Amino acid sequence: MPKTILIVDDEDVVVDISRRRLTQEGYEVRGVHDGESALQALREGVVDLIALDVEMPVMNGYTFLAERKKIPGAENVPVIVLTAYPNMQPILKRQGIDMYLTKPLPFRDLLASIKKVIGEP
Repeated sequence: MPKTILIVDDEDVVVDISRRRLTQEGYEVRGVHDGESALQALREGVVDLIALDVEMPVMNGYTFLAERKKIPGAENVPVIVLTAYPNMQPILKRQGIDMYLTKPLPFRDLLASIKKVIGEP
């Protein structure tokens, strides 16, 4: 069974391209556009990894990180933060996030990070 990645980003193009490319690599991919929708996706099914944007409408990435801890098992799902803001490591470490990538980024960097965290599909 392929591993499932949840892409959380308010930019349609990021979600669409990531979904298409990761599906081609063999991963199962769900895409949503805000933190509130991401919480719902976590409640609905198994997710092996979350690729999370920080600045989004409705619910931003910081609030999502805090709220996901209220969902049993969701706090253990690895998160890769995708952000346009460099030097966010101190803030993200406080949220329990060790890996973040600065946008824009080549797909190969995202794929390599995903494989490092959860392995092959």
